[in-house]
Amino acid sequence: MSTDLTQLQKEIVSGLTAGTLTTLIVHPLDLIKIRLQLLVTSQNNSSGYAQIIKSLITSQKNHPIKEIYRGLAINIFGNAIAWGLYFGFYRTFKDYLYNNYTLSLKDLPKSNLSSDSKDAQLTPLMYLTASACSGISTTLITNPIWVLKTRIMSTSVQNPDSYKSIKDGLTKLLRTEGISSLWRGLIPSVFGVGQGAIYFMTYDSLKKKVLSYKIVKTSSAYEEISKNNSISLNTFEIISITSLSKMFSVSTTYPFQLIKSNLQSFNAYNHNYKLLQFISTLYKKRGIRGFYKGLLTNLVRTVPSTCITFCTYECFKKHL
Repeated sequence: MSTDLTQLQKEIVSGLTAGTLTTLIVHPLDLIKIRLQLLVTSQNNSSGYAQIIKSLITSQKNHPIKEIYRGLAINIFGNAIAWGLYFGFYRTFKDYLYNNYTLSLKDLPKSNLSSDSKDAQLTPLMYLTASACSGISTTLITNPIWVLKTRIMSTSVQNPDSYKSIKDGLTKLLRTEGISSLWRGLIPSVFGVGQGAIYFMTYDSLKKKVLSYKIVKTSSAYEEISKNNSISLNTFEIISITSLSKMFSVSTTYPFQLIKSNLQSFNAYNHNYKLLQFISTLYKKRGIRGFYKGLLTNLVRTVPSTCITFCTYECFKKHL
């Protein structure tokens, strides 16, 4: 099957599959994270995990399981599209940097090298550049999906203003707020791309070091590289590298995610939130800690979910 798909097609298929599977597993934590992030504008300073969980369990119009999985369709759709686009763009940008700014192995033509062999010759700055460009490209395309996702998942079905479906949400959003509302929160989203850029730079740099160590243990690096995918990460290595990279990247850029969620919420429209105004109000009301509300839940969600994503991604890419 390896001859049927190009490296770019493998990246896209692997990304779509990984994004779908991960979302199915961690959706409830994603919903809790969004609702926690929106509590920073609540007048009740004691609002937190207990309030969110209680509201999910005691939902009057919806079974708790249905309430916990509210917005699953838009979340699966968004993550599958986003991961597919991201990995596709990432492969394209890495190949561009490799073909134009690196010296390939003299004994092997570029077309014969596997993606891992090409990646091994990129620098951390190249990883950072490729992931940042991929993130910005993906964000510009998928931002409307995340606006709808935030609106749907942030409100209970009991709320009279809540969207009943993706179609209902899109219709109401365009009718009441106009087409420009589909790009609410775009600026913090673009800045939030730094999280993905830092993650992929760290992940690929660590991956490169581990693979290089494995190659050194063999008699000939050139011989191993020519075998394409003969050297790869095992599951434990993927999980270890992913966990370290994700904890570092999420912790450094989390405030951008919180700001984006709030600017895409119903409250942003009802109270006419603007970026700088919201940041100023949040800081005066909650201080620095307010920008990190829901971080623990986000780490509990993102670290395992990213491990699932990348184990699936690496596995599919290897076997396609």
